[in-house]
Amino acid sequence: MTAILLALASSSAHLIRAPGARAGAAAAPTFESKLKHFAAAAELPALRTEAARLESEMQSAVEEQDFAAAATLRDQLSDLRQKDPAFLASNLRERLEALVRRESYGEAATTRDQLLVLRRFQPQYQLAGLWKGVYPNHGEATVKIHYEGDTLVAVKMTGDEHVPAGETTFRADLTTPYQEPAAVEAVEEDLVGVRVEVVSVGSDGSEQREVERYHGEGRVAARGFQHAHYVPGQLILVEPDTIGFLWQQMGIFVVFNREQDGPGEMMIEQRAVDA
Repeated sequence: MTAILLALASSSAHLIRAPGARAGAAAAPTFESKLKHFAAAAELPALRTEAARLESEMQSAVEEQDFAAAATLRDQLSDLRQKDPAFLASNLRERLEALVRRESYGEAATTRDQLLVLRRFQPQYQLAGLWKGVYPNHGEATVKIHYEGDTLVAVKMTGDEHVPAGETTFRADLTTPYQEPAAVEAVEEDLVGVRVEVVSVGSDGSEQREVERYHGEGRVAARGFQHAHYVPGQLILVEPDTIGFLWQQMGIFVVFNREQDGPGEMMIEQRAVDA
């Protein structure tokens, strides 16, 4: 059983972007060989958390001029990143942009095709179709998810007096997974809101589980679709057939399940606690 905890939080969201891969003496592995080393989808969130920790420790070691430790951490980080399709995708996007600037369109086409192949290994690109969720004060609604490039778009099939059918209810940028920083140094006013924790519940107790998250925007509007605009949010991949979207500032979290597969056994808890 999976529990989703919704807690008050005041935090600034920072994208932790990975630096380019270091050059090595050995011949570079082929694209096809890299595909064989990816971790399972369920392992990716924990892998990224560990990678963020190693990167932070490596930066601290460099600042302290402990270069031996920095080199060890660099190698450990490199090994982890080879298991993450999102890191390879980030490198390929940068390469594609550079090739287009150089007008190397043949190589650009190859790189574009490699990015498309990588989508098969990234859960965030396996969500197209119909999903059903329950909106607070509006009840059950069906949304249809499709992709516009690297942007996931959820369109309402069931409308209400605020956001009618046919309009986008939320969207998310899938290029870079959101990684919460290990330490919060500052609070950005526009990102103060809530955070969502996913907890696996079993007979021997509960355990917090790492999940994939992506920056997004949720649609809000007054009655009659007046003053419609987007507010910051997060797309959260709970399970293969369960996702959630958080309208962060408003503290609204909606869980969606694939219509064709059924929701499965899930417990939703919303708790407001002091951060």
